[in-house]
Amino acid sequence: MACTKITDVDTYHDVVGGTSYAVFNFRDCRCRPSDTDEAYEDIASYACTDTVAFYEVDMEDPMISQKAQVERPTLILYKDGREVERYTKPRPPQLEYLVSRALCGLTQISAGLS
Repeated sequence: MACTKITDVDTYHDVVGGTSYAVFNFRDCRCRPSDTDEAYEDIASYACTDTVAFYEVDMEDPMISQKAQVERPTLILYKDGREVERYTKPRPPQLEYLVSRALCGLTQISAGLS
């Protein structure tokens, strides 16, 4: 299963508030895909499990971007309604690290959802 596009704030809240790990790729869909975007699609196609799901958001969506406090391409990992990790202007190695931590359950939840 590949990543799922999130297009409304209610769905965003439902996913973020879930018990599974949720990896979000906030990207500018007006620009050509970056190396990270291509790696994200690839990893999402084989690493999606019952405990880790992959989502894509067009960061130009003002409602979701404001709620997530995103102004530029960003990867965010959520678990149990809380942000676990965030990378702004991410590179593929950061994506791989974030996903491997989620797959292995090696995360510490430190901040709440605003």
